[in-house]
Amino acid sequence: MIGNTAQTLIQISTTPIKKMRNLQDFEVPNDGEISVCEINGRMQSMNLEYANVNAFTTSVEKHPKIHITRDLLHPVSSGDEGRALFLPVDVPFLKQLTQVYYEQGFYEALHIGVSSEHIVVSKGSRLLLNLLNYVRKVQVIFNPNIRYSSTSLINNLSQTKNWQENTIRCIAWHPYYTKVAVATCDDSVRVYSSETNFTPLLRCKQQKNVTCIAWRPMSNTEVAVAHETGIIVWNIDPNSLVARPSISNTIILHRIEHKAVMSIVWSPKGDLLVSAAACDNTLLVWDVEMDRTSFLKRPGGNGNVLIKWSPNGEKLLSCTNGVVFRVWDCRNWECERWTVLSGRVQSGCWADNGNSLLFATNNDPVIYSVIVKSDLIFAKDVENASNKAAAIFDVAKVDIDGVMVGGLVQSMESDPKGRQLAVIYQETNCVTVFNVVRQAGLQLIPSSLVVGLPEERPSSVSFQQNFESGSCLTIGWSSGRVQYYPIIYTDLNHTQDNCQLSGNNSTFLNPIMHSTKVSRFL
Repeated sequence: MIGNTAQTLIQISTTPIKKMRNLQDFEVPNDGEISVCEINGRMQSMNLEYANVNAFTTSVEKHPKIHITRDLLHPVSSGDEGRALFLPVDVPFLKQLTQVYYEQGFYEALHIGVSSEHIVVSKGSRLLLNLLNYVRKVQVIFNPNIRYSSTSLINNLSQTKNWQENTIRCIAWHPYYTKVAVATCDDSVRVYSSETNFTPLLRCKQQKNVTCIAWRPMSNTEVAVAHETGIIVWNIDPNSLVARPSISNTIILHRIEHKAVMSIVWSPKGDLLVSAAACDNTLLVWDVEMDRTSFLKRPGGNGNVLIKWSPNGEKLLSCTNGVVFRVWDCRNWECERWTVLSGRVQSGCWADNGNSLLFATNNDPVIYSVIVKSDLIFAKDVENASNKAAAIFDVAKVDIDGVMVGGLVQSMESDPKGRQLAVIYQETNCVTVFNVVRQAGLQLIPSSLVVGLPEERPSSVSFQQNFESGSCLTIGWSSGRVQYYPIIYTDLNHTQDNCQLSGNNSTFLNPIMHSTKVSRFL
């Protein structure tokens, strides 16, 4: 077990919040137009029938064109289709029991045992079933998540909007190359590259209900895919012309109690992989090649739904399926514990190179910020620590010229440089893009409002990691279309200076969180 050191307990206070900026500051495209890019702080839009980002910038001209229609998807099989091709035969009971155990598990095998003609086997199976049902009832008291089916649980907790229905479930860019992995609702992962038209398809029967993807740093070939029961690390040979890599090119990571895996993240050096599962209150730290794990565990929380490593590699954000979220110091695996008044943290991300944390809850349409200083947040003297958070932007639902924008946050992502923030909402179909600046504390400045085609809903967003011209927001729409939304600055150095204003002595505005008495846990 990692992290036996102390932690600081911090809770939200009820301090009144001053008036914040809201979404009325955004401009919407004209009727019949969609947003295509942002140039020098100005959103550009075109008629939806002729929209072409190359009319404004050629920075994404060589990016792979991605539109995954329903006819390209593979049918999801349950594994029972082939049985209808065979005539029923009398199978010995022991063979039938063994077959059900290997195909469906111990619990279903006990149900078969109950129907046995042997009294000892029947009564023994019924006794074990009753015992397991009692144990499950006790487990539900401590972890309510296990009462739900995997698909409904993932759909409720996922960062992807309408995870169960939308074609695109998640998008992940390679850290060094113009290469992007896209997971779809048929549990396949397709890898697109600007260097080739060849598209590897990552798919196997163990890979069910894919939740997220993460490319391994310091590697050109390895990508981790999190799914319902574990993680599969694929090794894709860039020189191979095999359209569908074999399962022999994978490392399968699995722990019985660690499911459904909701979030994974590699350390900046690529030597560690951390995973969070909805039904497990521990974070697993994997040594992938050796299939060994250490775990991060603290009291509080029924499971973990989101983890984000800071860009500087010093801190790790973990959010539970409860009021608790934590910031871990990756140097000694000591953590600071935060709580929200109600609900849970729905989404969060790092900004300002890991010095600031942005987050939103699942029942409050507000974006909060925490400025985290590595030399203070884990200080023993809590009075001197950075222990306040600020409500910095009101994202309540508003009508802007007939377009509904905002509401409860579904997911939020920041670009690698920490200058932009993209937000998807649960109830509306626009993506808002903010500029993140350090001026009298952390501030969000409305930048662009990205509207898709009619009837399209954003499902997932991601920023390209190696985009040199500014930032490139990538949006996966419910139609299966992937849109590149470049944010370009012709004078990049001047913009960087404006976005990194001096904030070393800045203070928080509108504090809603305050430190309480320090608690120590072993």
